[in-house]
Amino acid sequence: MSYLQELNDYLKRHVPLFQAMQAALDRCDETGVRISAPLAPNINDKGIAFGGSMAAIASLTGWALTRATLNQHGENAEIVITDSALKFLRPVRGEIVSESEQPEAAKVEHFITNYRQRGRARWTVEVTIRADDELAMTFIGQYGIFKSEQLR
Repeated sequence: MSYLQELNDYLKRHVPLFQAMQAALDRCDETGVRISAPLAPNINDKGIAFGGSMAAIASLTGWALTRATLNQHGENAEIVITDSALKFLRPVRGEIVSESEQPEAAKVEHFITNYRQRGRARWTVEVTIRADDELAMTFIGQYGIFKSEQLR
């Protein structure tokens, strides 16, 4: 099973909203991640993508990028979102496509090194949603990671 399929299965099993939105992780590689969802289950009363669905998909995109980055470095950690900001710039009238590119190598290395030294770390992830090749929403989320035993 590919890592992409593994993450899709995880999200479907553990995040019911992911399945209800009919979302799918389409890309997950060293360049970044992409999640898409059809308009129909995410539509609002104006016939455009519901802002809450877009926010949820963007948040999950940042989570997936964080999970994939950990996996690429042989690490496993609990992931939580600690802060976020989003801006709606134009309506989305079709498929919701949320993307996040892998940050520069120095940022990734700093994130992983902090986790290895302290058992926890934070980083900021930028996510975009486009409509007709134009920016429709920006999302900036801060994600924290920590060893699972810290939950107790």
